[in-house]
Amino acid sequence: MWAACPSLRAARKEFWETKDPESWTQAEKDILLWQSPWARQGFARMEEQQTTNGKRRGQSVEMPDVRPGAPPGGTKSVPIGEPIPRAPKAGGEPVQFRVLARWETAKPVRLAGGPEVPELTGQFYVIRLRGLPLMPAPKAVPGEAVSDPNEGMLEAIKAGSQLERGGKAAIPCAHLFTGSGNLSTEVLLFFPRDRDPITIADKVVTLESRFAVFHLSIQFPLKEMVYRGELAL
Repeated sequence: MWAACPSLRAARKEFWETKDPESWTQAEKDILLWQSPWARQGFARMEEQQTTNGKRRGQSVEMPDVRPGAPPGGTKSVPIGEPIPRAPKAGGEPVQFRVLARWETAKPVRLAGGPEVPELTGQFYVIRLRGLPLMPAPKAVPGEAVSDPNEGMLEAIKAGSQLERGGKAAIPCAHLFTGSGNLSTEVLLFFPRDRDPITIADKVVTLESRFAVFHLSIQFPLKEMVYRGELAL
């Protein structure tokens, strides 16, 4: 509802503009963390990639098996150099994953109780992605080394993610960190602040991420990301 009613947002002051953080309710904190200008949803959609000879090709990656009836945690592998199989469809709809992108370094998010992030954040904009097509980490067996099933995908996400602004050079992702345990399918993307810092005059910043056969694009209108008179990123 918040995202679908811009006229309602423009007609009233948001609680983070009128109330001190100490008086925010848990419900209000949840709005900041999950449904605010700093936390927007988009879709990582599977798309076709064409080469000069018209075949769909890509890197070797492990992806969740999204076929109907596939076992939980199932995967499918696409060998290097082999054509990527056509995206499966369920009920006629394209394969897609709902992804939340949240600016963890934004002051309102931190005041609302956002998870702690590494100390490097003073030099970077940090965006958390939740809902990516990643596989849960396997259970560790004592005495056995555990390989990361998402290694190839994570490398592709880091290499294919950037912040874009009209008329300016994109800001590429410099670092990527993953969570552990229940957060192993979430990632933190670090974008340098010293590369022509984002200003409210940029109007809109778009997170673009292309990895494997997926494309994620989420726009952030900067005029809505102001806290106490300052752009909060």
